[in-house]
Amino acid sequence: MAYSNYINDFSAVPVAPIVEPVTLAEAKNYCRVTTTADDTLITLMITQAREAIEVATGLSLIPKDITTYFNNISGNFDIPFGPIDITTFELFDMEQDGLEITGTDLQLIGDEFPKLVYPRWANLKATYEAGYTTIPTDLKLAILDQVSYDYENRGLDSDTGICNKAWKACQRWTRISPIL
Repeated sequence: MAYSNYINDFSAVPVAPIVEPVTLAEAKNYCRVTTTADDTLITLMITQAREAIEVATGLSLIPKDITTYFNNISGNFDIPFGPIDITTFELFDMEQDGLEITGTDLQLIGDEFPKLVYPRWANLKATYEAGYTTIPTDLKLAILDQVSYDYENRGLDSDTGICNKAWKACQRWTRISPIL
């Protein structure tokens, strides 16, 4: 993406009801936990792991309503937080009081991870639905790996962020710079 194409602001609101891609039972089985004493903690860790992997990859692992404000002066702006539902994509010109841009005035290339070729303008707003309904196995395992790592290392002072095994999956799936 060109230096003149950038996100000004965004919101990503999970679509209710939020259904995590990993169940409590799956996480407990992966962590080899047989009691119910830590169910609340593991449930929180599932959400935290999913959110950390979303940040590291630039993907939406659960369905979300996205609103993003951006500049597309150089063209070929990568629509963020995919995969997106292209049928829900709407574009607005914020320089023209939010006038909707339709038809031949806009061009998207791609489906799940599209680029906005034009209009090549500043101050655009896009709204769309994004996220997986079923996440790829590699990313589901990354969530499980992160939950297991967090569970086994809870209480340690040195938080290294995403564990190495989950980080490798994030690098394979990233839609953003691999240098974080």
